[in-house]
Amino acid sequence: MAKTDATPEDKASEKTAEERASGEHARRASGEHQQVSESHTPVQSSMPVSREVRISSGRLGLASVPGTWLDRLLVATIDLPVSEGEEAVVLAMLRALSDILPACGVGACLVYAPPANGLNAERKSTRDLSGAEQKVYKVTPPGEDHRAVGMDPTRLFPGYAFEFSLGAEPNGTTLHVAGDDPNLMDADSATRHVLERAAQGMGRGLLFARSHGKANEDATNLRVLMGHMVQAEKLASLGQIAAGVVHELNNPLTSIVAYTDLLLRKMTATPSDPADVERLRRISESATRMLRFTRDLVTYSRPSQQRTEPVRVSTVIDRALAFCEHVIAEAGAEVSRDFVTVPDVSGMPEQLAQVFVNLVTNACHAMPASAGRLRVTTSVLDDRVKVTVEDNGHGIPVENLTNIFTPFFTTKSEGRGTGLGLSIVRNIVEQHQGEIWAEPVEDGTGTRFVILLKPVA
Repeated sequence: MAKTDATPEDKASEKTAEERASGEHARRASGEHQQVSESHTPVQSSMPVSREVRISSGRLGLASVPGTWLDRLLVATIDLPVSEGEEAVVLAMLRALSDILPACGVGACLVYAPPANGLNAERKSTRDLSGAEQKVYKVTPPGEDHRAVGMDPTRLFPGYAFEFSLGAEPNGTTLHVAGDDPNLMDADSATRHVLERAAQGMGRGLLFARSHGKANEDATNLRVLMGHMVQAEKLASLGQIAAGVVHELNNPLTSIVAYTDLLLRKMTATPSDPADVERLRRISESATRMLRFTRDLVTYSRPSQQRTEPVRVSTVIDRALAFCEHVIAEAGAEVSRDFVTVPDVSGMPEQLAQVFVNLVTNACHAMPASAGRLRVTTSVLDDRVKVTVEDNGHGIPVENLTNIFTPFFTTKSEGRGTGLGLSIVRNIVEQHQGEIWAEPVEDGTGTRFVILLKPVA
């Protein structure tokens, strides 16, 4: 078929049809888009949202804080040297703040966490700051050190017109900023926002620093404890060996005593040299003393049967002093006994002997060479038997009086003690329903241990 040219009317009709199709397509697309938007309802996200971020972006107006300030603060908080201790954390944060606020004085009052001494310290509230150590740190712009000096004890920077502080953590540590701008710490000021975040970061850094220090202390204590346990095992093994040696010595000593007594009877029955008789008597006395010592030592080392009986305190003390004769001789100590008649106590003789052996040994170790004095007394106090063991040694510092009965606590030099003696003493006394404590001697030299024991009913 022959092709004909389109008339102007035909072109107009085609254009109108194209516009209608285009409009329909646009309306359809618009309708589909509108349908998708209407069907897209908000869904609750399962991801956690930081409440601090929401508050900061709204109420606190972080948009007014220069980005470089926040960058420096973020880097400083991340790099806080928590492994170097509380002071290092505070100094690092103050250096960062002085860079951010070069025209201001910045400082901190660091309140160190009180040391924990036993269960009572753990129960102590962190708000109780009595006795806590405090230290003040100040950083001023170059040439303005004089502005951190003044007569106002309530401020770190008396030379500035305005000063503001924020608490950094529950212990009472505070962070300070000072300047001459009256709007320095307005609610919407960038300086206030930065200081608030710096206080939060420093508080968290102090918490981590204390946790790190506690972990290091626990690790050190564990290593010391392991060393003490190894030493205690060695002493236990040595005690078993000594008990075996003592048992083997008993038989020949018994023979020496028996034959010496026989010879003495023969020599006294017939004319003999008095000097020879005296020598035999000395041999008999020495052998008898050794035999008595070995038998007492075996009794002392034998496990207790946990049966109580009436015990004469003076007898137990005399036995303990006999055990410690070599220690007393090495110290060159003079021993005085001041015993009065007291009721018998209900207890286990071997364990009570161990109490006095440990106390006498400790006293001898603390005495001055060849000038020691050991005094043991008995008396009655409030219907209980009182025993005191007093020496003229170097004494115990007052701050250590509450720690000396703690297991493995010792002030002796390496190799002279395990720190278990006084802990064992206290346990034995408490098992006998008694009390024990230490106190300084009135003249300021030496220590007195006081023991109260329950008499036989």
